[in-house]
Parts: sequence; structure tokens; C-alpha cells
Amino acid sequence: MALLNSAKREINAKIVFFGAPCSGKSSLLRFIHGKLKQEFRGPLKTAGGSQERLFFFDVMPPELGEVNGNRVRFHLYTVHGEVADPATWKMVLKGADGVIFVADASPDGFAATRRSLEDLREIFRGYGQDISTLPFEMVCNKSDLPDAVSADDLRCELGVDATALPCSAVTGEGILSALSRVVKSVLRNLRDRQSSHCGGVEGLTEDVEETRDDAVVAQPPGHGLAFDRSCVSLQEPVSPVGAPQLSLVGTPTVNGGVCRMTLAVRAGDRESRYTLTVALDPEPTDG
Repeated sequence: MALLNSAKREINAKIVFFGAPCSGKSSLLRFIHGKLKQEFRGPLKTAGGSQERLFFFDVMPPELGEVNGNRVRFHLYTVHGEVADPATWKMVLKGADGVIFVADASPDGFAATRRSLEDLREIFRGYGQDISTLPFEMVCNKSDLPDAVSADDLRCELGVDATALPCSAVTGEGILSALSRVVKSVLRNLRDRQSSHCGGVEGLTEDVEETRDDAVVAQPPGHGLAFDRSCVSLQEPVSPVGAPQLSLVGTPTVNGGVCRMTLAVRAGDRESRYTLTVALDPEPTDG
């Protein structure tokens, strides 16, 4: 679900590219990232292990307009490689505002594509949702292959009640069109929600703290935990930012046998501060 950052006057919305392993999800995301103007998109980031890695970045092109005076920042995600733990996809899909399903149009890709679509539907059923209620597009990657299955045939065989676009991570066919359609649908949903609340954005979850670009998965696998109040982006996994550094802020104070000091924990470009309170007991002396 899109989240509102009142301090920055931004709405953060999440779009996930979902599909079978080797369907080309991460290649599509790389293509999109390379086509967008640098001043309107963040860096392409990765997180995770060698077997499955999260790819994500954010984009806020000015032509999208605003929703009740708030700019809309879109966060795009996918998982690369074999996903051994289903909780990984559950984590990434939780709170998604739109989904682009990547079907494999190669002759040998149908079975894996069918399984991945069933997995997608099952994950959303677990959240009490149906993908038919979300902005949803199906792209048939590898359509540039000479023996590729047609997009219409794939859509019919899979029983997808949505348009299927031929797509190629090599030529770029269909990728930006599918993304544009989902983005417009998400914006339409946000504006409809605005209208239903008399021009406000009360229908959005709000947090006025600073947005952390790499803190979009608010919970570990299962995701039933509460959000960190400093996180107002889209429930994405936290990206490694290097070893944290601890430093003392200001001068410790001593009052009534209690010492108080402020500690700063810095990791990358993020900093959190904590107050450490220590009771001082006099050391016993001989005699």
C-alpha cells in the first residue's frame, strides 16, 4: 500500500516485477533503469546472497504530476535467481501497489511460467487480496526469439484476464509500455482514493519521518511486524550499507550518581541517536 511522507510531501508507491527464475525480470529492470533520465531516478541497488538477490531503484519523473500536492515516488523491485524460500517473494510483494508479471515466451518456459503465476496468486490470497484488484500487466519476455510463443497464446493458456504484451529485454520491446500502464493505473487509484476522501490523502498510511531509500521491507519473512517509525517507503529489504560506526555526541553529564551520554550510530548516510544511562556506584576501598 502506498505510504505518505508528509515531511517531504511524497507518496511512495511500490511496483514489483514477478516471474519464474530465468524469465528475465532483472534484465528488464536494468533496461528500464538505463532508459530513465538520471536526474529522476535513484541508483540500481542490490541486496541478498549469491543465489537470490533483490534488485530495486526508485523513480520520480516530473511528468507524473502530483496527488493533492504530493509528488509520487515509484519504487521498482524484483528478485534475481532461484528463490529457494517462498518467504522472499512474500516479503517483496507485501504492500505492492502494482505488479508486472514476466512470462517466459521461450518454448521451454511455459511450465515454470504457469507455476510462478500460481505462486503469485497464492501469495496475494494469503494477504486476503486478488491480483485482479491490483494494477497488473503481463509481459511475455523473449518474444524476440524466432520460436517464441505468442503473447495471446500465452495469455489464453495461463487464463490471464489482462492484456499480454510481447516483450524483449534485448530490444526493449514492450517494457516501457507495460510500466507506463501500471504507473498510470496506480496514479489513478491514488487520485480515486483522494477523491473519496474529499480531496485529502487520509486513505494513505502516513509517517512524517525521513524516508529511507533502502528500507522498504518493513519486516523479515512473514512480515507481521510493525513498521520502523523512521521508514516510510515501501516494505523493501534493507540494503547493506557497510559496518556501522559508533561515536559520542557532546559531553556526558553526571547528576545524582547517574551518567547520561548521547551515542550516534552511523551506517552509510543514515544516522540514529540513542541516550545511554549508566548508574555510577562508588568503588569500595580497603580499610
